[in-house]
Amino acid sequence: MTGMVHTHTAHDPVLDHSRRMTKEEALRQVRLAKSSHIRWRAYVQAMVAGLKIEEKRAPIHHKECDFGHWFYNDGFRAFGHWQIYQDVEYSHELLHAVYQLVFNACGNGEQARAAALAEQLVGISHSLLEAIALLEEEMQASSQELF
Repeated sequence: MTGMVHTHTAHDPVLDHSRRMTKEEALRQVRLAKSSHIRWRAYVQAMVAGLKIEEKRAPIHHKECDFGHWFYNDGFRAFGHWQIYQDVEYSHELLHAVYQLVFNACGNGEQARAAALAEQLVGISHSLLEAIALLEEEMQASSQELF
């Protein structure tokens, strides 16, 4: 039995040059995505502090937050093949898994548990931000001008 060979098609993001962006635009998008994450984390912290937060402000699923929207669309097209992308993805998924626990604890009135979990979430968030910073550094160091 022979292995399958992948051939690039016109709809393949690797060859879809119409969707590629300049390095400057790619860096701008990463920075906007990072800002979106920081804003999401602030909503989570406000929720833990007892404020009512609309669920759309702090979505539970990692593909539904603003960062996730960018990450799994334009981010994936541009950087999905980079190792640092997988590192960012792992931190982001872990962050949302812990957030699910925070959300449930808040919903059950377990504020002390929610606060303890939120501390873990903030630590994971810092790891995510460090991984995003490494992605930015790799982008800047890259000889690629289109992503």
